[in-house]
Order: sequence, then C-alpha cells, then structure tokens
Amino acid sequence: MSISPASRAMADSLRSLDEIRYALDQAAIVAATDHRGVITYANDKFCEISGYSREELLGQDHRIVNSGYHGKEFMRELWHTIARGQVWRGEVRNRAKDGSFYWVDTTIVPFLDGHGRPRQYLAIRYDITGRKIAEEQLREQAALAQLGQIAAVVAHEVRNPLAGLRASLQVIDTRCAPRDRGAIMAMIQRIDALNDKIEDLLLYARPKAPRVQPVDVKALMRDVAASAQVNAGRSGLPIPITGDDLKASADPDMLRSALLNITLNACQAAGRGDIDVQLAAENGRCHIAVRDRGPGISPAAREHIFEPFFTTRTNGTGLGLAIVKRMMELQDGTVTLTDRPDGGTIAEVTIPGASI
Repeated sequence: MSISPASRAMADSLRSLDEIRYALDQAAIVAATDHRGVITYANDKFCEISGYSREELLGQDHRIVNSGYHGKEFMRELWHTIARGQVWRGEVRNRAKDGSFYWVDTTIVPFLDGHGRPRQYLAIRYDITGRKIAEEQLREQAALAQLGQIAAVVAHEVRNPLAGLRASLQVIDTRCAPRDRGAIMAMIQRIDALNDKIEDLLLYARPKAPRVQPVDVKALMRDVAASAQVNAGRSGLPIPITGDDLKASADPDMLRSALLNITLNACQAAGRGDIDVQLAAENGRCHIAVRDRGPGISPAAREHIFEPFFTTRTNGTGLGLAIVKRMMELQDGTVTLTDRPDGGTIAEVTIPGASI
C-alpha cells in the first residue's frame, strides 16, 4: 500500500519535531506548564540542576524551585507579561532541592488557544551560574581593592592618633582625682573598641598570607571552646567535642580565630542552651561543625550573612563572619551556615587535611 504525499509530509514533520525536541533537550533546561503554571513536562536537565526527580516536579508549580531572591514585583511583571501572550526573558535565581542556588537565563513562551488566551507555557533555560559567580567575584575584588585603600588611610590617619590619645589618657588617669578615673577609663574603653573595629577592617581588607602547617584540630578546638566559654560567660556549660582525630593543613592562628568567631556566635545565639562540635574527615578534608540550639538564622539574613558590614546586632561591625570567610578562602577552606532540622544553626568549616 503506497503512502500518500500528505502522509509522508506529516511523518517527516513529526520526525523533524522529535529531532528538534531532542536537540533542545540536550542543550537546555526545558519545562512546560499548563495555563495555571502547573508543571506538565520536565526534561532531564531540569531534574539534574534542580535535584528533583521528574515525579517530584510534575504536578507542582515553579514555586518548588523559588529561591525567594526576586521580589513580588519581579514575579508579578513576569506573569503579567506571559498572561498577555508575550514572551518573557530574564535571569532568575532558583533554589535546588539540596538548598543550593543556581542561576538560569530564562525564556518563557506562551502558546495560545483559539481565543488568544495562553493554554500552556514553555520555559527554556540555560545555566549561567558560573558566569554569575565570576561576576560576583569581580565585584568583590574591585570592592576589596577600594577597601584596601581606605583601610590604609584609616590606619595612618586614625589608628596612630588614637594610640597617642590613649597614652595621654593613661597619663591623665595617674594624676586625676579618684572620682574622675571612671570617666577616664570609659574613654579608654571606647578608644579600645574603636581600635578593635579598625583592626577588623584592616584584617578583612589586607589579610596576611597564611602560614600553612599541620594542625591538631581536636586540640585546637578544645582551646577554642574553653576560650569561648569564658568570653561568653558560659563557665560550667561544657561544649562537647566528638568525632575523628583530625590533622588539618592550615594556618593555626587563622583557623583558631575563625573557629573562635563562629563558636562565640553560637554561644551568643544559644544563651544557656546546648552547643556541641562534631569533627569528621571526608574526601581528604577536615569538617568542623559547631552546632547550637539558638533561634536560627532567617532566610533574609542568611542571604547576606557573609557580606562585609552586614550585621543583625546593634553593636556589631558586620565584619566577623566576612573575616572568617576570607580567612578560610585564603587556606582553600570554606565556611557555611545551615539550619538544624530540629532547631538551631550549624556553622561548618572545612579545610584541607586528613584523619590522623
């Protein structure tokens, strides 16, 4: 039985469509939704980048990967555009199943019914996470270079006169009446506090090169825990340290400073609540997790928590965790903050090393 030219043309068209779809699936992250935004199709690349299985995605809307980064006006404009039957293009930051973020260059195409109303939407996306990270790093480098220049001026024009002023106040303190010494000491304390902030600024903007050597992590962490207990007024409240005996490859002073900072943060968050430390070796790296039972960190704060000068405290400089991040990166290390499933926060530091 012969095939009519019309049937042959139809078969060729269907084959071409299948080939186009195959090519698109190899190159892009593709999803289709109905007119309500419910996902009806998700290709392998969508599953791969989001961390969700196809079964988990189908029947959901795109809120399943919403990172909360974009405001309501952004989403309103997106939906207003495609609901009018117009193509929308933009860059979107999404959240994967494991909590990590990824950026996609997105094009959403509406398909219209006979009345000119959208019956489904096709979203074609390309992963641009690497580009966005590179752009952020360039911005950070430019900001650090400028901050380094400011820090040099501050060190010369402010720190040196402060040292002279402090010395003069100490001399005055030895000669003034006892009733006036309280006021003198208060001024000295304020100068010391200002000097500490200047030191933090210099440490962040112009850190010293790390002197990497073998470090006994458990011994170092015991020293850090003891110091944090005293500084945070938690004497009598132990900070248990469990897990592997680790030997890290790190600058001991930098690592101690970073761990003391996050442990003090945990003490302040937990109050009189429990804090513990877990040590583990994995894939040639040391993992140090400081866990508290505090109130946790809000999503809005977590977004900026490692940025310089961001703080949720009235008396904070906003440089503590930014310095920790800088110190760890200089040693090929990392620092992350995540929620505990049962309440509280986990601050985890990783550093090159291996189990003893």
